[in-house]
Amino acid sequence: MSDVLPPRRLALLVDAENMKPEYLRQVLPHVVKLGQPVIQHAYADFSAAVAKPWVEFLRENVMEARQVTPASCGKNAADIALVVDAMDLALRGRCDAVCIVSSDRDFMALTLYLRREGIDVYGFGKAQTDKKYRQSCAKFFEVKDQVAAPVVRAAPVATAAGAEPGTDWAAIRAEIARLGAKQGWSELQTLGCVLGKRGLRAKDFGGANWGQVLSRAEGFELRADDTGRRSVRVVGGDVAA
Repeated sequence: MSDVLPPRRLALLVDAENMKPEYLRQVLPHVVKLGQPVIQHAYADFSAAVAKPWVEFLRENVMEARQVTPASCGKNAADIALVVDAMDLALRGRCDAVCIVSSDRDFMALTLYLRREGIDVYGFGKAQTDKKYRQSCAKFFEVKDQVAAPVVRAAPVATAAGAEPGTDWAAIRAEIARLGAKQGWSELQTLGCVLGKRGLRAKDFGGANWGQVLSRAEGFELRADDTGRRSVRVVGGDVAA
């Protein structure tokens, strides 16, 4: 009779709206040391233009795509779907531990709950991941941004408005005006979701996120409410490309 214990069954759950597929090259070696990933899910709205790298990755790998179509633009739909699945899989005994690939601190409540139920949660995220969320995990593994080798790029694809990425300020202004509620203010999170579906990305405009892009550009005003939720509106004249 063998005394060797079977490997732990792991549920590998990826917030694909928060992490890039290339990070999995760093994640998977750690996962297989922790146990056997019998369940592998990635959560996102894969119909969005920004999800194209994930679509290509999922075509070539065994990970299952969990399509999340939000009722309204916002980032929380994928998070909620991941949380529901994690609780269902763990509490029904379909896995022995959960691996969450995300830098989002919103999963801290989930990790604390599962820990109270005796289920380990292993976190995988970037350097800026919240300290308290890291501590809530049984163990947290940090993934690093990789510098890609120079590549020869094809000509940029024109956006729906006919301009190249990084120059279509008219589309941004139009969406802010369309989404603007009282006094023309548009919620920044919603704006980012809409622009992403149009194939417009903050990094093509020289910033890490839309708040950074619009705070640097002329013709936009940003503000934050008491909860830290940011909004933007168009002010003044035209924005230079």
